[in-house]
Amino acid sequence: MNKETSWKLTCGSVFWTLLLVSGAAAQDLPTILDVQVENSVLYVGDVADQSRLARSPAPVAPVPQAQAGNFTRNVFLADVTAINGIAAKGEVVSMVQVLRLNTSPPISAAIADANRPAANHVVYEFLKADGVSYGTLWGMELVGAAGGLSIVGGTGAFLGARGSATVLDANPVQRVTSQAEDPSMRRINGGGRFRSVFQIFPMFRPEVLLGDSGPALFHADFSLVTAASPARPGETLIVYARGLGPTIPSLNPGGVFPSEQLAVATSPVEVLVNGRSSPAINQVGVPGTSDTYRVDFRVPDETVAGLANLQLSAAWVKGAAVRVPVQ
Repeated sequence: MNKETSWKLTCGSVFWTLLLVSGAAAQDLPTILDVQVENSVLYVGDVADQSRLARSPAPVAPVPQAQAGNFTRNVFLADVTAINGIAAKGEVVSMVQVLRLNTSPPISAAIADANRPAANHVVYEFLKADGVSYGTLWGMELVGAAGGLSIVGGTGAFLGARGSATVLDANPVQRVTSQAEDPSMRRINGGGRFRSVFQIFPMFRPEVLLGDSGPALFHADFSLVTAASPARPGETLIVYARGLGPTIPSLNPGGVFPSEQLAVATSPVEVLVNGRSSPAINQVGVPGTSDTYRVDFRVPDETVAGLANLQLSAAWVKGAAVRVPVQ
């Protein structure tokens, strides 16, 4: 954006500053992420000779776990290829600590009150098409225990998220090989595929800001959208919001968005009008604020006259809907 655009962004925010308050709180419903995963491979920790690690271009049959013993560590790698049916990028990295818990343990297995082969620590990283990371989800599980993967935290757009994840449609869930195999060949040698369906409760949600006159929603000339001056189908509008997550450049704790370089939100942002998606045209931090964003979007052509529901979504996390007049 040029300096004139940056200046207009700042002026628009100053005009509205005294009236900004948080929008209505969203219902505390979980966000669902249906994540398609491919090229999944489990690399079994069966290589004692360090010079043999990750050297073979072809798959190598792993040593059976009973022969490998206990307390070894396996590594799981896979690719994120779609989120909620939309093409995506990213990776899944898991450190699988073998424990061999067993109620009647053979030699080297561990005595326990349940049969659990391992403990799993996993991270999913989600990337935009250009490779920019917009968030991670971290999980833990005792393999075989009830409940599946427990989400214990996240970063970026999913900062502080909690929840759970379940594996579906495994076909197969993974290919198993020795850690002697070169992992640079993973996509060539192939692997399993599955879906991870996440149910997460985010720490924050994107919210349309409200003022004394209603939602902070403006026409392109910065005049307020009101019943006397309603939005029109096909029109580009400006909405001010909070909770869109990290930006490039990033903010230091306690910092404010700069004026010399507009900070762009890294999360996929869309505006839903009566449930119809309108991808953000711009999604930038307002200079001088720490959590106020300007989002430009186009009102869908199919929007009918009357009061429309307008809702923000960032990284598939939805905020509360507000009502806006449409002519």
